[in-house]
Amino acid sequence: MFIEQSKPQDFDCGYNLDLMIAALPRIKDEEERLEYAKRAVGLIKQSHPSWVDDNGKSKAAWEHFFHLAKYNPEEYGIYNPYKSGSDDDAQ
Repeated sequence: MFIEQSKPQDFDCGYNLDLMIAALPRIKDEEERLEYAKRAVGLIKQSHPSWVDDNGKSKAAWEHFFHLAKYNPEEYGIYNPYKSGSDDDAQ
């Protein structure tokens, strides 16, 4: 009757971040999936403000997002903008 729950992977962001990241592979539209991933990274940035630079960008948040995902986000068209070297899409 109840959804099986475990402790959140990131206590500062909470269980909702786990659910957001887990939902990404089920989003069919690639553009919508990328926007949703950016929202998840935004939640990480809000929960870890010390990781964000003066321009509002955060390499650490993107790395944390990739660490938390139990799948390879690149298989779903989600790439770390800092790993690829294009800071244009970084947030």
